[in-house]
Amino acid sequence: MATETIINAAVPIAVFIMMFALGTGLTFKDFRRALERPKALLLGLSTQIVAVPIMGVLFVSMQTLDAEIALGIVILALCPGGAMSNVLTRIAGGDVALSVSLTAVTNLLSVATLPILALMAVSYFLGNYVDQIDIQEVTKRVILVVTIPVILGTLLRHFAPGVILRQEKRIFRLSLAVFILIIGWAMVESSKTLYAGLFLIGWQLAVLIVLLTGLGFFVGTLFGTSSSQRTTLALETGVQNSGLGLAAAAMLSVDPASFPVSAVPSVVYSALIYTFLFPVVLWLSYRKQRSYISKTTG
Repeated sequence: MATETIINAAVPIAVFIMMFALGTGLTFKDFRRALERPKALLLGLSTQIVAVPIMGVLFVSMQTLDAEIALGIVILALCPGGAMSNVLTRIAGGDVALSVSLTAVTNLLSVATLPILALMAVSYFLGNYVDQIDIQEVTKRVILVVTIPVILGTLLRHFAPGVILRQEKRIFRLSLAVFILIIGWAMVESSKTLYAGLFLIGWQLAVLIVLLTGLGFFVGTLFGTSSSQRTTLALETGVQNSGLGLAAAAMLSVDPASFPVSAVPSVVYSALIYTFLFPVVLWLSYRKQRSYISKTTG
């Protein structure tokens, strides 16, 4: 009963809070600045919405994985980055306006892409199981936990900027605490599966992180974006929203009384992503600071 309550209530509420916090970090000025350089924005959108899901499907298709685990990896690939990608971009010296705009737009678009593509993935990996899922119900839940909180947060930032700016640190800390709590619960709840998952799919997810991050950087380089934009594209592509992945897997589960196996990749991924990317982000930050010092002293 406790598991069912957490999956059906606590997880959606947690994602709602995280997406609301994301919205409060957005301003219409950020969108305008990003639209002034539309190439990078369009590259990020097409990479995140099109290329990342395709790479996720190809990645699992080249391996022999349990069907629900493979489904979980594809679901994760359908969940664009959250507020943490913006934080990492800021630390790494990337284009923050581009980062927050990409995060907002991809998450708003996920209301159309996530339910449909996730249902197609369920049909492909689990067959008849798809008949038990109500796509309209999944779409409504995605709107409730993703689209509405982002819009509410953005509007609140626009109409009451003073309130948001005064509470900005508290909102971020609340969002981070909620993320840690819900992922921590998921780790405990799936401890046996998670332990096996770290050994069985940990290295695959580590490789996927490297591939996705490299994809974003490659696309940025190929189309001649600036250094800061390439950094942003790499991080926005490499950092998927594991909290939303957990929620999406729960939405697609027909047995709410048990922890969904398809959520395990999102939990494992959340344990790996910052281990792999944070050292890179710190190195980029150090390199940028050195470059700035050499320019000002040279």
